[in-house]
Amino acid sequence: MRSDAKFTQAVAQYCETMIEPSPSSWPLRKLLNQLDRYYAAYMLIWNYHSWVEEGAPSPTLARLKTVSGLSPRQLTSFVTVLKQAELVTTEPEAGNRRRSILRPRPQLIQEISRSCVAFLAAHDHIHGGALAQLAAASTDTLGKMIWESARQVLSAGTVIAPYPTVLAMAGYDGGYPVLTAIMADHYRRMNGHPRVVLGYAALAQRFQVSRSHVGNVLGWLHQSGAIDQDRTAGPALVEEFEQWSISEMEHYARLVTALLKPD
Repeated sequence: MRSDAKFTQAVAQYCETMIEPSPSSWPLRKLLNQLDRYYAAYMLIWNYHSWVEEGAPSPTLARLKTVSGLSPRQLTSFVTVLKQAELVTTEPEAGNRRRSILRPRPQLIQEISRSCVAFLAAHDHIHGGALAQLAAASTDTLGKMIWESARQVLSAGTVIAPYPTVLAMAGYDGGYPVLTAIMADHYRRMNGHPRVVLGYAALAQRFQVSRSHVGNVLGWLHQSGAIDQDRTAGPALVEEFEQWSISEMEHYARLVTALLKPD
């Protein structure tokens, strides 16, 4: 895929999508821009759709604790925040009103799917088609996409695991967004476009995190040799990010193609 003439432009557009300012002043993206919290929300969506699609046990907090990756205390606190932000609703379980079903709201599903849909758009740009548009047209389709993706993760491991720099960045608050900004800057320079501003204050404001969070991310990337003093992506980082992008494009394209296939 990397040899396709459209590949670089497709990945560049993915990065530009991921660094767009948040449309809301409420820090939803800040809440979900760290892997542990993102993964817990991702598994909350899996928990709900497993119940809807497969008749799995009710999507309660107790069941989510078995797969969320967070400690019970962390998960309880996180779900409380999601409920307060109206990203998750609760309702009594039929036949057992002492237990509550956790139902993800559309805004949560859309935000968790944001990178997935952007990778689908990159896939569409290279191969033609309209998978991103078709997936994003329905919150139900997005929810099923996450459910199918999580089923594969639970059986075979995460897509991100083979990419150590991307994985490390995802573990920091704001790490993955900062990484996509560095990559967006790389592609802009390749095309002779104005650079992304990669200063501490600019990145902190863009991604609604603190300057210290940005400093931690940039420090790790510099110490590992992934970027230079000018915050320019090195060849190894470009190689890893582009291979990661291919894996994500192919992963979600397979899932959505199967979901949209007529019975």
